[in-house]
Amino acid sequence: MNKLKLVKPYLRSVQNHNNKAVNEALNNLLTEEEDYQSLRASIDAYDNFDTIDLAQRLEKHELIEFRRIAAYLYKRNNRWRQSVELCKKDKLYKDAMLFAAESKDAELAETLLQWFLEEDRKECFAACLFASYDLLHPDVVLELAWRHNIMDFAMPYFIQVMREYLTKVDKLEEAESFRKTEDDVKEPQQMVFGQQLMLTSATTPVAPQPAYPAYGYPAPTAAAPAAAGYPAQPAYGFNI
Repeated sequence: MNKLKLVKPYLRSVQNHNNKAVNEALNNLLTEEEDYQSLRASIDAYDNFDTIDLAQRLEKHELIEFRRIAAYLYKRNNRWRQSVELCKKDKLYKDAMLFAAESKDAELAETLLQWFLEEDRKECFAACLFASYDLLHPDVVLELAWRHNIMDFAMPYFIQVMREYLTKVDKLEEAESFRKTEDDVKEPQQMVFGQQLMLTSATTPVAPQPAYPAYGYPAPTAAAPAAAGYPAQPAYGFNI
């Protein structure tokens, strides 16, 4: 019956169920009323609705705040290029820099840098260098700054890059020095251990040991001569 305005309080009271039909009906109602603040709050709190359809309708809205919400919805759906392009059309420089940084796309961030220079927005160029610091390649930034004669705007960025690279080099040198020190400490121990192995494994002449006597009493080789008047006695021991 096209009387949604009459049940707006009811829609707000039941929106905590995150029902898709209720969310879309209330979002459409807020769009008709041009209440962009309530629409943004509803979008952030309840996500069960067709975000792409709403974004496509809002990007054609006559009010810039609703087009800004459209760029935000594209960003939530990982459509980073559409989001940044919409921000560029409406000259939402801050949103464009934030969305490019969140995208983690180096090509998109560098394209935005070039666009700032084409628009002669040198301050935005300098701000974007720090917003997308982890994504940008220093050689690309250096070329852009040199070609457009704005080295002064890029110099704080290069100072930070130089500091970061020197810190990394110092850490590598410290780690390499520590590794060499450990190797120098371990090397003499290995040599001593090797010498001990050589000493223990060397063949040295062994002195001959004296022969031990046979076990038991030795038997005489010949019978003892018989005494006068007595018969000859056999050899001592058992005759085997």
